[in-house]
Amino acid sequence: MKSSSQPLSTLRILISNDDSINADGIKALERIANSITPDVWVVAPEVGQSGKGFSVTFNTPLRVKQLSPRKFSVTGTPADCVLMGIGEILGDKKPDLVLSGINHGSNIADFIGISGTVGAAFAAASQDIKAIAISQDCKNPNDLRKFPLADYFLPSIIKKLMNFKWPRSVCMNINFPEAQMGDICGIRVAKQGRLEHTWNVHKKLDPTDDPYYWLHSSYDEKNLEDGSDAKILAEKKYITVTALHCRHEFNGRDDKLEELFASNA
Repeated sequence: MKSSSQPLSTLRILISNDDSINADGIKALERIANSITPDVWVVAPEVGQSGKGFSVTFNTPLRVKQLSPRKFSVTGTPADCVLMGIGEILGDKKPDLVLSGINHGSNIADFIGISGTVGAAFAAASQDIKAIAISQDCKNPNDLRKFPLADYFLPSIIKKLMNFKWPRSVCMNINFPEAQMGDICGIRVAKQGRLEHTWNVHKKLDPTDDPYYWLHSSYDEKNLEDGSDAKILAEKKYITVTALHCRHEFNGRDDKLEELFASNA
């Protein structure tokens, strides 16, 4: 994927998210994008789609509602929204950049795989379009209304990344720490971390004594890898940037796997 030599003010930007078209984070991201270029489009889920990852809807039709000249909601996943934007809503001119977020909460380590915010970026990257997923770490996402770190730092981050030659099928994942402006020491490129996490099933009973269930994940922050997104974000001093590949092939032990199937015996 080539670097962009065109002025930022001429970019066509498509915005999506997984927290829904009405989330505070997407409103902040729209404001930031409009400070870069006038050609900004928003195509986002009608309702929250957290945890949907890079899932695409096959079994039900998608409905699109136009809310304003360049703002649309879709009855689907974040990936649906990006693919609808690229393939239908934006017409013949595809976006130069897809921005996904700003997510209410971090998207790091093992949770990247289920992140709808990252899933939207993966959808764009799969179509050879530059994409950036943006998340804001916070203890209680319901308390998050403003995004001062993104307001201040994100335009310059976008400018740097648009002048960078990206490999094909790669998107960028940005996480802002839960910190005050004066505590930020800079931006660090981080590797995707690994968490010791467990999925717990919580069983409850409704008023008619029928069971229902909640899934919840917990993890331990004690043994985080140095240089990982999880470790750096936990230190609350740096913004992290991690390059992610939308393909999932593992190349680490190909030779051993070939040996395993070398014989038909």
